[in-house]
Amino acid sequence: FQNAVAMAESKVARGNVKVAVTLDPDVPDIQGDQFQLRQLFTNLVTNGFEALGGKGHVWIHARHLHLEDDGGLGTDGHASEAVIVDVSDDGPGLPGELVDRIFSPFFTTKPQGSGLGLAIVRKIVDAHDGRIDVTARPGGGTAFRVTLPLAGAHQLFE
Repeated sequence: FQNAVAMAESKVARGNVKVAVTLDPDVPDIQGDQFQLRQLFTNLVTNGFEALGGKGHVWIHARHLHLEDDGGLGTDGHASEAVIVDVSDDGPGLPGELVDRIFSPFFTTKPQGSGLGLAIVRKIVDAHDGRIDVTARPGGGTAFRVTLPLAGAHQLFE
């Protein structure tokens, strides 16, 4: 995640934004395209930096989770494992009417934005059979939750 933060800093000025990265001790490596995964988290952190305008906080928290079948990750009734990564900030937040549109290609609220950052994030998450959710943080800001299944976990039950 430190590489993603460094790459985000090369794209937009961080200013006085404080970044806190916490990884639970049992978080396994995510099997997948490491370049794409770095791009995914770089885009999320970049959005946080842009939303904060040079002051505030970005939090990245990763944890290992055993999932029961919730229909969301195709576990066909068996427990599976995933890595959950929350990327959140205490910026101005996202108006509720925009939540359904932010992952659409070319949709942007930024004067100089291409509207591709979050569309790329969604494509990478989908390519890794994952899920991404966005919510307003209590007290202000935005929270993205990325759920990525561990590759091959379903094979344990076949």
